[in-house]
Amino acid sequence: MLAGLSIQTVLIVLIGAAVFVLGISNLRAYLRMKRPGAAISGKVLAGKLVEKRDGEDRLIQHYYEVTVQCRENNKTFNHKMKSTVEYEKGDEIKLVRTADKLTPLNRRAVSPGMAAAIALAGMALAVFPVVYQTVGEKEGSAVLIVFLLLAGGICLAAYLRERGQNLTEAEGEIVDVLYYRTGENKKLSKPVESYYPLIRCRIRGKERIFLSSYNSSLKTAWKKGKQVKLFYDEETQSIVEKKASPVLAAAAAVLWALALLGLVSILG
Repeated sequence: MLAGLSIQTVLIVLIGAAVFVLGISNLRAYLRMKRPGAAISGKVLAGKLVEKRDGEDRLIQHYYEVTVQCRENNKTFNHKMKSTVEYEKGDEIKLVRTADKLTPLNRRAVSPGMAAAIALAGMALAVFPVVYQTVGEKEGSAVLIVFLLLAGGICLAAYLRERGQNLTEAEGEIVDVLYYRTGENKKLSKPVESYYPLIRCRIRGKERIFLSSYNSSLKTAWKKGKQVKLFYDEETQSIVEKKASPVLAAAAAVLWALALLGLVSILG
């Protein structure tokens, strides 16, 4: 099918396919979570910190071994899991069953509508260069316009969703930095190094320590003792590290403007 197409075209098709798979995966995760019995209530019984440092005294491992008493079908059982977020004894949490494995419920998961839009945008991006080269310029441009409209909608929806949440501001402090490395030193390649800040904050009068989901390849990016601004989402009971950037709304406007220009060129 891809025979005779340029490398650039094949690359666009592959990127579109990857975006499509991402959207479908999020949609499947949402539908799986909505199945009866997928979400399970639990209460934390105990939590144990597991921490490890290397020869240079760098933090290279930090997680909690958490024991949760789960309730399912009027029965109780204990479940052990690893978590990058600290829990206290007695905390109520929700777990979701995925492929016979229980993991904490991601309350900030992508909505089904956005997941479907991502899948359709990926499909449009993958189909665009093929249609453009094999069917015709106008047909390919029409597919590209669909992609631009969907991509703009995704950006705007993400921005409005984040901005519409009731977030309470909270203060956090970087207490350490975790060093993570993948790969080894070789002649033609070097290991990939990442640094993740370990943040301590107080939510609802309780102290929490968690590993940030943001990282940097620069050792100096995070500094111990630095104060960071956080937000707490009461509805989803989750810590938000960053608010949605207005850049998302601006990107939506640019994408829709490009789609409008493309539509005018086709009709003209």
